[in-house]
Amino acid sequence: MATSIAGVGLLAGGDDSSQPTVAVPPPVLQEPSGSLPNDSTEGGPYTGSDVDVIGRGMRVPADANGHVLEQTPRTSSSRLTQPISPPQGLEWQKVYGVPMPFSTSDGPTSMSIDGVPSGFSRTPQGAALATLQILMRFTYGPREVRQAVLDSSVIGSAELKQIVFNAPSEPRYQTVPAAVQILEDRYSQDAASVRWMFGPFPAPEEFPTTDGTVYHGGAIPAVWEEGRWKVKLTEAVVSSELSDFEEYLDDPRWATTWF
Repeated sequence: MATSIAGVGLLAGGDDSSQPTVAVPPPVLQEPSGSLPNDSTEGGPYTGSDVDVIGRGMRVPADANGHVLEQTPRTSSSRLTQPISPPQGLEWQKVYGVPMPFSTSDGPTSMSIDGVPSGFSRTPQGAALATLQILMRFTYGPREVRQAVLDSSVIGSAELKQIVFNAPSEPRYQTVPAAVQILEDRYSQDAASVRWMFGPFPAPEEFPTTDGTVYHGGAIPAVWEEGRWKVKLTEAVVSSELSDFEEYLDDPRWATTWF
């Protein structure tokens, strides 16, 4: 079973060509908006910086699993606001070839030796950070990382977990998300459904748009269990039902400043 989410190819690369897939258009190439400072001093937490194919900056951590940032005393508010303001000290790091979000206010606060992040706050920001980190790690991480993340940070049947584990994907587009959204009826301190959108990409034939571009993404369900956010693996997460197209991110409930 294979599908794509948000232009990053969730579970893409599986061998079962009989299952439905979603065609992901190539990114719209833009001039880089500028890289981050190069922190390549010997022994430092970063080896340099990079930009994604749209020109959004990201740091390259020395640790293959990512660099955990020193945390501020207070997390973001547990109350959902629209749009969701970014967490403090947000930075994107290139981990396993794809951008992952780290913050100084909402986690992660620690990283296990096998690549499992933890310590995301029980807030909308924490849920957003956790869902994307977990998704990227069980999609693109090395074999041992995928297994550790599925065991510790994913809720779902053994069958669905096996499908995920057997369908690792090579990064096609290293794109920082354009926006994130959690609707009022999709959030509590115990559960959340986080919509991440990536792009802009050239619009596919089945979704023509005014300016020829489109944003592509989907919703990732999460639950608060055992003191941490976990991704809830459902049939929709491992099928093309997760795919979503938007022409414009002009709904005021989209947060468009998370990069």
